Amino acid sequence: MRTRSVGGTAAYDLSRFAPARQESRRPRLTVANPGAKARARARAAYALKVVAMALALAAAIAALLYSQAVLSELKAEANTVQNDLRDMESEQVRLSAELESKISMRNIEEYATQKLGMAPLDKSQITYVDLSQGDRIELSSESPKQTLGERLRLAISNVQALLSQD
Repeated sequence: MRTRSVGGTAAYDLSRFAPARQESRRPRLTVANPGAKARARARAAYALKVVAMALALAAAIAALLYSQAVLSELKAEANTVQNDLRDMESEQVRLSAELESKISMRNIEEYATQKLGMAPLDKSQITYVDLSQGDRIELSSESPKQTLGERLRLAISNVQALLSQD
């Protein structure tokens, strides 16, 4: 081993033990003189790539334009539906007001007196019913004549009702 003196100090030269660097080169494939067929194929491939890219770009533009047209149609339809809704809501308010005016008590009373010939209730027409004594049946002279069996049944039911009350 050799030692070198660097700045007055002794140092070892270790570069000899380091592995030698090999340059990694990739082999290049070069064609010295391509034939006419190869050049034609390369031009055709390039033209095909250009045409494919142009078609893809045209398709993207067409899709964008179509989506914008559909969006415009949908917005117009939504506006039409909203206008129809506003019209129907105003019609509903108008019809509600018309209904309220037709079923007001004044209109009903006017229709009953003028069209149907009815008159307002008179105090003599009021009949009061007293239910404080319970339910009972009174037969008037206008009620149908009862047979003896019917009278007996009625009497028995009256007696039973009296016994059940006590």
